[in-house]
Amino acid sequence: MQNNFLDNSLKSLNLKTPPIFDKEEQAKYVKDWREQYVGQAVAVLRPVNTREVSSILKFAHKNKIDVVPQGGNTSLCGAATPDQSGKSIIISLEKMNNVRAFNKEAQTITVDSGMILSKIHEIVEEQNLFFPLSLGAEGSCMIGGNLSTNAGGVNVLKYGNTRELCLGLEIVLPDGKIMNLLSELKKDNTGYDLKNLFIGAEGTLGIITAATLKLFQLPKMITTLFVEADKISNAIKLLNVFTSHFPDRIESFELMPKSFWNIAKNNIDNIVMPLEKTPEMGILIDISSFSENEIIPDKNGQIPIIDTIENVLETCLESALISDATICKNESQKKSIWSIREAGAESEKKELQKSKLIKCLKHDISLPVASIESFHKDAQKMITNFLPNLKTIYFGHLGDGNLHYNVFGNGSLPDGFDGKSLELTDKLYEIVNKYNGSFSAEHGVGQLKKKSLEKHKDSVAYSLMKTIKKELDPKCIMNPGKVLF
Repeated sequence: MQNNFLDNSLKSLNLKTPPIFDKEEQAKYVKDWREQYVGQAVAVLRPVNTREVSSILKFAHKNKIDVVPQGGNTSLCGAATPDQSGKSIIISLEKMNNVRAFNKEAQTITVDSGMILSKIHEIVEEQNLFFPLSLGAEGSCMIGGNLSTNAGGVNVLKYGNTRELCLGLEIVLPDGKIMNLLSELKKDNTGYDLKNLFIGAEGTLGIITAATLKLFQLPKMITTLFVEADKISNAIKLLNVFTSHFPDRIESFELMPKSFWNIAKNNIDNIVMPLEKTPEMGILIDISSFSENEIIPDKNGQIPIIDTIENVLETCLESALISDATICKNESQKKSIWSIREAGAESEKKELQKSKLIKCLKHDISLPVASIESFHKDAQKMITNFLPNLKTIYFGHLGDGNLHYNVFGNGSLPDGFDGKSLELTDKLYEIVNKYNGSFSAEHGVGQLKKKSLEKHKDSVAYSLMKTIKKELDPKCIMNPGKVLF
């Protein structure tokens, strides 16, 4: 099909928002956030409702035109970037950003898939409710993309991944049919749980156009503290201590070791360090309070929850489980330290930009918590012996076993790793497998990790995934080149 015919055909769909054909205007849609992948597209379409999405997919299915669904375009694996063929169309959901229903009594909200995550936070918190999904890109990522990648974030320890926060979906299938699974029900045993096929499918099976989400009581107060331990094993012991003292109330438990802080100090302007010296093994903890009795000062002006936390920390100091600690005194201090954690990926990006020779291999892995220190020792031994002068920067969600384990190259060409970057990643994933972990924890597969999925996924499971793809998308128009070969 010639492009001029396709252009005219797309115009004939009479979408409320005109297609973008100009290459300069398309620029922000055809490259990923890390700028690892840059593709081309015939057009960028921006439907305003589900009916328009359905019309586009009917047209694409009939004419066998590749479709790349896109939310906030914050994927870290190239999942929303078209290939170089220039034959695909991008369907951006950015115009679909309405609240469809908000049930405060049931504590649910139904929104279009183009709703920006931070906007959901604002809407529900005005009603004293809480949507717990939180990640560094929340000011630009969209809930449809969060669901399509089953995003994690900093609150997984208490609330689970995005999958656990979703009650129902509306999905447009590759042939344009609309499947309405929107529901406020907590229980629905009517056959296969079809919505979970599409959560984490990265747009390869259909397009999520709306979602019903679980909401929670907004904590009356969240206490943020930063603690220094000397090694990972002590951090894990500390997790168990805090879990026993504050069951079901630990919102976040983030590992921020010395290598993380060295990058942060180099790339965050006016950074305020939480402790006097650079932490050897820092842990950022959020603890929620839901009772007024915990947060109202007593007759001596002391806040009960703070007293309780201080007593736990004192015991940990006496047993040498930790070497230092601080409790944030106000919202400004909380925001300051959390902004450093949330800028982790941006700090690394800036570090890379300082030297064009240095490349970074980014790994989003998960491990059984008890195996993290053993994995780290094995991984460091392998990396040290692999090539000279490699540097590891790791950090992540210790509470749920998710590490962002990134290796900076030494500049040796052609890829910054003497041409062996893929080999290094394979060796690292072999160690992950040794400890029964996963090579993809929360960022998804996209086009970056397709080979790893084929190699490391159970062969029967991988074959079944291909069967599902073929049945739902027989013409293979949905996000081609992502997840599966």
